[in-house]
Amino acid sequence: MEKRSSSSAQDVEVRKGPWTMEEDLILMNYIADHGEGVWNTLAKSAGLKRTGKSCRLRWLNYLRPDVRRGNITPEEQLLIMELHAKWGNRLVY
Repeated sequence: MEKRSSSSAQDVEVRKGPWTMEEDLILMNYIADHGEGVWNTLAKSAGLKRTGKSCRLRWLNYLRPDVRRGNITPEEQLLIMELHAKWGNRLVY
């Protein structure tokens, strides 16, 4: 006798692989209109066939407006070295 999961009827095909420009726009527009929230709910509400984790990582690491890309400046390098000398690898909140 084969066991079936009770949620199998509700399972939605989850898209994997690279994000498309269209998906990026959907995510950016949804967050602009509704803000960040529960990522699994956001993914479904936005109509994306992605997991909440995938949406969260895409937003935080690539799409968020304040994400800066590129090399750090010499001043930033110096600051990192000074802070590391003072605090080490400790997390400071």
